[in-house]
Amino acid sequence: MSEQTQTPPGPRGGVVVGSTLDFKDSPLEFVSYVHRAYGDVARFRVGPSYWYLVANPKDIHDMMVKRADIFVKPKIARRLWEKFLGDGLLTAEGDVWRRQNRLMRPAFHRGRIAGYGKVMVEYTHRMIDEWDSGQRIDFDAAMVALTLEIVAKTLFDANVRDDAEVVGEAMHVLNEEMLNHIHMPLPIPRWWPTARNRRKLKAIEDIESIVRNLVQDRRSSGEDRGDLLSTLVFARTDDGDSLSDKEIRDQAMTLFFAGHETTAHAMTWLWYLLARYPDVTKRVQADIDMVTGGEQLCVEHLTQLPYLEWVVKEGMRLMPSVWVFMKEPTQDVVVSGYRIPKGAQIMISPFVTQRDARWYPSPLTFDPERFSPDRVRSIPDGAYIPFSGGRRICLGKNFAMMESRLVIGTLLQRLQPCVPPEHVPVKQGVLSMQPKGGLPVDVVLR
Repeated sequence: MSEQTQTPPGPRGGVVVGSTLDFKDSPLEFVSYVHRAYGDVARFRVGPSYWYLVANPKDIHDMMVKRADIFVKPKIARRLWEKFLGDGLLTAEGDVWRRQNRLMRPAFHRGRIAGYGKVMVEYTHRMIDEWDSGQRIDFDAAMVALTLEIVAKTLFDANVRDDAEVVGEAMHVLNEEMLNHIHMPLPIPRWWPTARNRRKLKAIEDIESIVRNLVQDRRSSGEDRGDLLSTLVFARTDDGDSLSDKEIRDQAMTLFFAGHETTAHAMTWLWYLLARYPDVTKRVQADIDMVTGGEQLCVEHLTQLPYLEWVVKEGMRLMPSVWVFMKEPTQDVVVSGYRIPKGAQIMISPFVTQRDARWYPSPLTFDPERFSPDRVRSIPDGAYIPFSGGRRICLGKNFAMMESRLVIGTLLQRLQPCVPPEHVPVKQGVLSMQPKGGLPVDVVLR
């Protein structure tokens, strides 16, 4: 390593815990401060370890694409997820990940995903039909429940409506506990009989029991219903390879957990932005009305609605529900002239990079035109990363984009976005960025 390289700058923090408490108390504000104060490569201490924030698109693209073999899923993240989700796509690396990705990719083929659109629209209309004009709802809770039902039906051909409350509570518990594991350098052993551990294990069992029943029913029926669960249970590669029972459980748990909540929060933030930017709302509603002619929105309409896609993308830029993800170098590396040692925890934050005025003029303005053909070319590689990037880009990206356009588009056909004018949501940076305490929305029919 060159003698000209140097250690990245960063806050000193406390003598014992470093910046652990600052990061834990206000993670979004803390990483934003670190970037403003110390630049595109900075470091801070969490417990006994130094973490590194990398925010320049050139470096991010380099890590995710050009040097992807060197920058892998961190051990801390794998340990964290494995406790809850097993060895699924979120945690696997190397040959294990490539094998799982190869077996699951057909379920996310564009042609198959298009077939899920009817369910997405139907379930959204059903949700709206249950609301009364003038009613105040928690929009975030509604989106979490809706996306859970959509994932269960489209990917597992299952009705989990009766289980939605149980799953919602379990997800809440697991979110809290996984965050506690991040902040606690020496977490309490899973087998230790504390109230927290009992609560955590019950949450895992609640979701596992639903997944287990789905898998058992599908195996016993022997029926390929063309959904993801059928792909998991009956998938075979050319050489006869298939997933074991444990692998099916781990993948199903991963998709059940990751396949709905981040999209739900992304749509919640987008609805808030649409309420605050009525001109954008008016334009996208006019487009939808013209293209659909008053009929229900469907997948076939989406190619004629580019502005709706720009609106969704801009919402994910300004309010990314996946606000951070981690990398770990398998050897000592140099990033923009700074030394980062093997095994270090590297943070990449869409929340930081996608709000940088160097890449996005007036970055805090909700401006869907940024993604028009003329302007999108000015966005550097690595500056727009709501789904990560490179070969580890989210397998469900196309699913989430289609779901967001169909759900938000259907809502806009029937409702006016209306958030109480006095309400300013607090951005909570837990595993996904969500509005603290939900988002109050008034039901205003068009």
